[in-house]
Amino acid sequence: MGYVFISPKWFLNYSIILEIIFAVITLIVSYYAFKVYKLTEKESAKLFSTAFIFIFLSYLIQSILNIIILYKLDNDVVSLINLRDAALLNLFGLYLHALFFIMGLIILAYIQFKVDNIKIAFLLIAVIITSILFSWNKLMLFYMLSAILLVFIVINYFINYLRHKTMHTFMVLLSMIFLLLGVLYLFFSVDYEIYYVIGHILEFIAYIIILINLFMMIKHGKKKR
Repeated sequence: MGYVFISPKWFLNYSIILEIIFAVITLIVSYYAFKVYKLTEKESAKLFSTAFIFIFLSYLIQSILNIIILYKLDNDVVSLINLRDAALLNLFGLYLHALFFIMGLIILAYIQFKVDNIKIAFLLIAVIITSILFSWNKLMLFYMLSAILLVFIVINYFINYLRHKTMHTFMVLLSMIFLLLGVLYLFFSVDYEIYYVIGHILEFIAYIIILINLFMMIKHGKKKR
């Protein structure tokens, strides 16, 4: 039976551990972003929280399915969802991960438009997901579109940083740069397995920076009360 992991074999266990860590961090980020929203009543904070709920789901699903495949915890799970083997289950997990992750990025990109029209977000989601579904190489297109969205997000956060030049805007910009670099390395990991490792490390740094930034915002908000 063939597997569709693009991770080096020696990194599989670490990859799953990192995916679980990413899921936990992104859930915490979503929670604290919502707390920021409650403190500031900024719609952007609520959308930021929603975006990271989708990203949390992407990592949660991927880590659970990868655990099932790697350790073969329950063979009935594979037959239950009518998939032939563990390789297809892994592919299914990758697609679900891509779906929720790209939805999170679209919401983050939508925040940059600074318009109160949710139809724009739905249009972006429909166009991008349709493109991925009908693509021959779904994984490559997913990474490519993710990189394009993150380039757009990074540019807008850079402009925002030049306008305000605060520690908050700098850390958000820095986290998105690391996330972009992580996605770019994952894009090339299809041909170079070591890039998969580097991509995960860069993603980990990005999420840690986001989490620290949100903790600082919460602390600052409490001092203002």
